[in-house]
Amino acid sequence: MAGVYFEEATEVKEIAEELIDKYHPHLKDAKNLIGYYFREGSSDWAGKAKKCTAFERFVTEKMLFVFINAEAWNAMKHDQRVALVDHELCHFARKSFKDIDPKTGDWIEKYEPADKADSWSIREHDVEEFSDVIKRHGLWDTGIEKFAAAVREADYQMSLEDVEREERKLRAVK
Repeated sequence: MAGVYFEEATEVKEIAEELIDKYHPHLKDAKNLIGYYFREGSSDWAGKAKKCTAFERFVTEKMLFVFINAEAWNAMKHDQRVALVDHELCHFARKSFKDIDPKTGDWIEKYEPADKADSWSIREHDVEEFSDVIKRHGLWDTGIEKFAAAVREADYQMSLEDVEREERKLRAVK
C-alpha cells in the first residue's frame, strides 16, 4: 500500500540544535518548539520548513516544523545533511527589535516571544534564478550579486565532483 508516513527525526534534531547554537541565535530559546520529522513517500523535495497552523500548535505544542524526505536523506553524505538542515532552519524568521544592553550600553537584538505565533514567519530564499539566465546576463540582480559574493567568500566548497567521487567510493565498497 502506497502512502505518506512521518517519523520523528532525532538525527535531524541533533544536527539542528548544533547549527542553532552556532548560526541561528533567533532559534536558541525555541529549540523545544521545533518538530523534526522524516517523510516517507514519494516527493520531489529534500526538505521543507513550515510554520505551524493553529490546529498543529494545539495538537503538538510546536511552532515550527522541519520535514526531511527520508529517501533523499539516506542518499546524502553527512556534510550534505548538515547543509540541508541549515537550509531549512534559515527559512525560520522571527520578529526582533534593537534595544540597549543595560550592562554594556551596546545595541543588542531582542526577539519577540518564541511561544507567540505572530513572532514567526517563513523566510523565502535569497536567490531564485536559472543558471542559464546568469550565463546570459550575469549577476543582474543585487540578490544574485550577494549570493555570488557569499559563494566566493565561503571557506569550503562542496562541488558536484566531490559528491560524485564519494558516491563512486560508496558503490565500489558495496
